[in-house]
Amino acid sequence: MRAPLVPVALMVAVTCLWGTSSALLAVLAAPATAGLVALGGAVTLLLLAWSRGERPWETLAAQPALYVRLGALETANLALYVAALRIGPLPVVVALHLTAPVLIITMALVRGRRAPTVPVLLELMLVAVAIWLVTGSRPEAGAGGFAVAGCLLALGSAACVAALVSLVAREAGPGSTITSAGLQLLLAGVASSPLLVVEPPSARTVVALATVGALLLGPGFALYWQALRWLDAATASIIGLNEAVVAALVGAWCTETRLTAATAAAGVLILLAVGLEQRSASRRRVPP
Repeated sequence: MRAPLVPVALMVAVTCLWGTSSALLAVLAAPATAGLVALGGAVTLLLLAWSRGERPWETLAAQPALYVRLGALETANLALYVAALRIGPLPVVVALHLTAPVLIITMALVRGRRAPTVPVLLELMLVAVAIWLVTGSRPEAGAGGFAVAGCLLALGSAACVAALVSLVAREAGPGSTITSAGLQLLLAGVASSPLLVVEPPSARTVVALATVGALLLGPGFALYWQALRWLDAATASIIGLNEAVVAALVGAWCTETRLTAATAAAGVLILLAVGLEQRSASRRRVPP
């Protein structure tokens, strides 16, 4: 069935918001200050939830252990992602950040829960070639090392996202709403706050990062929850690949840099791998 136009438009808006926030984080944030973005996003989401009659504190009190674990994973995800954005090639870092489905499948292969089919092996090969393109095509000795580190950090953030998805799917109740995302970001921001002592930001940086969270990250989560009321996960994930494209374009504009052919090709290969996995997942679904 063809996806309705409104939820598709919502998902496109989500990818534009998140892609723009990724590009701005690459310029503004540091791993120690990533929690400020989470706090800004949490304020937007919790205010929205409160205006809709939801009770965030009751939700937190009902499952405190779950939200502490979600907050811890989100803290690690943000720190790794921001670190990757600061030192790695932006389009590839964002694309690798979106490979959580591929990582979930890799773990299933390791645990023997999924057969090593041709599509799965092709996905892994595409990601490996993409990383080689970015790291092996740079003439400067130091640049390749930073690119490798950025790619590894981005994969670490993707692993955190995969763990978040798996945890929510396993333990969160069917009533999870925008409140859940708001609490996740709030606890991540609180957990990250001690890092501000290590690298104290200026007042201008605090305002800028909180604004990115409040105007881009938080609203993106809110629209994402709305879009998923109509879209299946596979369709949403495929549209979500636009996030890497938007991040690359906004990042190139903000930093006045040009995308190299190798970096662009690597980003495309990673997006193909994620798209291939989503297509394969949709084929495996059996209607009830």
